[in-house]
Amino acid sequence: MTGPLLASGREADVYALGERRVLRRYRRDADVTGEVDAMRHLAGLGYPVPAVYEAAGRDMILERLDGPTMAQALASATLGLAEAAAILADLLRRLHALPPWEGAPASSALLHLDLHPENVLMTARGPVVIDWCNARPGEPDLDTGLTALILAQIAADPGHEWSAAAGELLSAFLRLAPGAPTRLLDEVVRLRDRQLSGTARLDLAADRVLACAP
Repeated sequence: MTGPLLASGREADVYALGERRVLRRYRRDADVTGEVDAMRHLAGLGYPVPAVYEAAGRDMILERLDGPTMAQALASATLGLAEAAAILADLLRRLHALPPWEGAPASSALLHLDLHPENVLMTARGPVVIDWCNARPGEPDLDTGLTALILAQIAADPGHEWSAAAGELLSAFLRLAPGAPTRLLDEVVRLRDRQLSGTARLDLAADRVLACAP
């Protein structure tokens, strides 16, 4: 029996299972095997991800983490934009420096492909990255460019309450980001368009990334 609803994302809901565990359940038919494999692989290498206790079908039972999302911490001013940018850049740098999955090309890295302030929890043990459903091996610049594009989507929307802050965060992030975040920008835009099922205009966001790049 599930407990209270704690959070809802684009594709999944998170329910409390007591004080130490949560149930993350997709609203669509899903196989969480790849996501679980990525998280366990990363946990074994010391990267900050939630512990996975059980998984089957579209359900995962995960460690319940304390603390707000990075987005919530920014909104409450308990975290500054410069510090948030440094954390995002560091999380991507550390991720891409780790050995890839077994069988992946030696030159590839494990990519998150949705690493942004809503998917980082600011816990007592430090920042922890959640929502690994898009994880796969690939070129690190694709991952870093996607983080920049997601920030730029918010910055390019004048009606969004986070617009101005996201623009500042984007500029700070691009000054610190590893690799070359604009190198694969066309591919990044196509990938983001597929993630959103073609529902968003991304040309303005891509232009914003290029304008903010050092």
